[in-house]
Amino acid sequence: MSNATPISESFSPYLKHQGRNREEQIRLNQPAMEWLKKRMEKKVSTEEAKAREEFFELFKETMDSFRPSGSKLYADL
Repeated sequence: MSNATPISESFSPYLKHQGRNREEQIRLNQPAMEWLKKRMEKKVSTEEAKAREEFFELFKETMDSFRPSGSKLYADL
């Protein structure tokens, strides 16, 4: 019989936002879900939407530029 600690227990001190069960995880996610809901309900101008879209395109290009060929995350298929 092994005395090894299960991986989930050995990492638990570092996973402060991971619940021990489904109900606890849902409870822990509530602040983030409220924040996200507010962000989604917030109206943005056309200019802001365009700026965000341009920023995301630049982000995707930057992320893929550091990945090897064949391992791109955002490359067109």
